[in-house]
Amino acid sequence: MKELLSYVAGLIVNEKEKIAVRETDDGMIRKYTVRVSKNDTKNIIGREGKTIKAIRSLISMASINKGIKKKTPVEIVDEDGWM
Repeated sequence: MKELLSYVAGLIVNEKEKIAVRETDDGMIRKYTVRVSKNDTKNIIGREGKTIKAIRSLISMASINKGIKKKTPVEIVDEDGWM
């Protein structure tokens, strides 16, 4: 999933070298955090959030296809919001 998320984000953003994906798993939820540059946050969120909704749906469907029965939320942060 991490590779799929990196690939999809790379198709959308302008500064591909600043993409970083972090995966955290706490047993019930497998969460993905995508870091992009400040200039690309608007591109990956999209107009009215339609692009990020589509990305979340894609990741959700891919995890169901792989047999992962955990929730898989996707969060977007800019380069300042990385912890």
